[in-house]
Amino acid sequence: MRKMLMQYTLISVFLFHALPSLSAPSGESKSFPNVELGYATHAPTFLNVTESGITLANYNNIRYAQPPTGDLRFRKPQTPPPSESGVKDGLMNPTPDCVSSAHPGAPFPGINGTHWGTEDCLFLNVRVPEGVKAGDKVPVIHWIHGSAYSFGSKDLLYTSLDSIGLFSGIKRPEEKFIFVANNYRLGLYGWSSSPFEEDMDANVGLHDSVAAVEWTKKYIERFGGDPDRITVIGQSAGAGIINMMLTSNGGIGKLPFSKAILSSPGIMPRRNVTARRQEVYEQMLKTANCTTLTCLKDIPEDDLKVINHQLVTEGENTGGGGAFGPGIGFGPVVDDSYVPDAPQVLLDQGRFHKEVESVISSNTLNEGQGTSSDEDMPERFPDYFRMVFPGASDATVKRVQDMFAVKEGEPPEKLAWDWFTSVFFACNSWGVSSAYSNLGKARRYFLSAPPAFHGFDILYFFFINSTITPVVDAKVALNVQSYIRNVVSAKSAELPTPPDAPVWPLYGQESKVLNIKESELEIVDDPWGKSTGICRTLLDIALDPENEA
Repeated sequence: MRKMLMQYTLISVFLFHALPSLSAPSGESKSFPNVELGYATHAPTFLNVTESGITLANYNNIRYAQPPTGDLRFRKPQTPPPSESGVKDGLMNPTPDCVSSAHPGAPFPGINGTHWGTEDCLFLNVRVPEGVKAGDKVPVIHWIHGSAYSFGSKDLLYTSLDSIGLFSGIKRPEEKFIFVANNYRLGLYGWSSSPFEEDMDANVGLHDSVAAVEWTKKYIERFGGDPDRITVIGQSAGAGIINMMLTSNGGIGKLPFSKAILSSPGIMPRRNVTARRQEVYEQMLKTANCTTLTCLKDIPEDDLKVINHQLVTEGENTGGGGAFGPGIGFGPVVDDSYVPDAPQVLLDQGRFHKEVESVISSNTLNEGQGTSSDEDMPERFPDYFRMVFPGASDATVKRVQDMFAVKEGEPPEKLAWDWFTSVFFACNSWGVSSAYSNLGKARRYFLSAPPAFHGFDILYFFFINSTITPVVDAKVALNVQSYIRNVVSAKSAELPTPPDAPVWPLYGQESKVLNIKESELEIVDDPWGKSTGICRTLLDIALDPENEA
């Protein structure tokens, strides 16, 4: 079997290339003063100037929680952060990425097959445009990165300078915003847990991101941001994390943000995973030559990094995609607490956070190409299907296989591609839009501009120019950015329409979505919506307890 190339990652190699240097050493200035947080004081780390001439101050590597080391290894993040004396400039070499392991199949020359990072990694960056000061209360974007729950950071996978394109299009003071991006724990550090260990928390990478957004809610006003106008944006694993936030605690309580944009949220629709979750934990113990959690917590940092890399890159994954590592891999699990059920199920049951003002969810047309195992189709499809739904009957498998039947002239691998696109990305997006459409709060888009691979919509989100972020038609990308800025700044469900672009309707009974094509934007029927019934069918399969072993 060919190893999966990428899960939750951007396929395009150029997204990992370094961007042109637009920075200069910084420090306190009249335009960008030091910011006092109460537990630490931060000066700008460096300045950027966008192609349109807007100066941005980057306050980098701000702690948002205690170092998750020692007794805090495998535990939820602890706040408040530790007190630090003096003025912090955020200069850290290397940058404090969380421990990362990139699978050898990752198409990123220079990092695929490697590992790096540190356990002391719970930091975030804040980017502020010139003219914004404490008390201005401009809207805020909080970005949560993707990359298979196993590698990446706030400073990698294009996130170091990713918001520059969005800033370049600012033409009026009321369009200004602040941009925040955070690290969260990855691999075994963030996504391993035993349902039987009291001193080990589940989904700590998710809780890291919750703590980071709560930090933004508490402190962003000191930079000039509005704590009541925070839009969380995530791609792939980052969008999956936001999906879990939207359904956290079954919708009980209140979230630290008001809007959400989810680009290709990726979570397998698993419900009862207690046994398979324990299998991953026991494999981790075995690889570490441990028999207890205490032993795992006592392993030196450098040794545990090697163990994590071994499990991520060599672990026999039998979970059908979604995470690297043994069994179902290192990824989100239902924990009967913060994640009380699969997010798709919670959305369908109405158990989600209805106080959120607006959501946009999305996917690309060809998410599965390059992210799925696709050999020996269609013969191997039943085995592939049962990795996700172990108890599925032959009739259920055939029903789904017929739904994704490959047309004459198409490659047989397309069966796997379309199945994976739907079950892992598109139907998560559809579920979010469908749930919030009942409240008049949802919009949805998909990207069909070739090759429409996983992550290619990010080129449009963060378009800088046709060299750094190559797209066929820059006008299309600029209109997409205008939509995003309008969503972030809008104070009602009404969305201003960019020039030469269609009115983007709310997702409702007609299931109309925005299609990002090569040279135009078009309003069309949702290919995964009511007209096809694809996502409703897959959700009904997930709801049937016989399909989950």
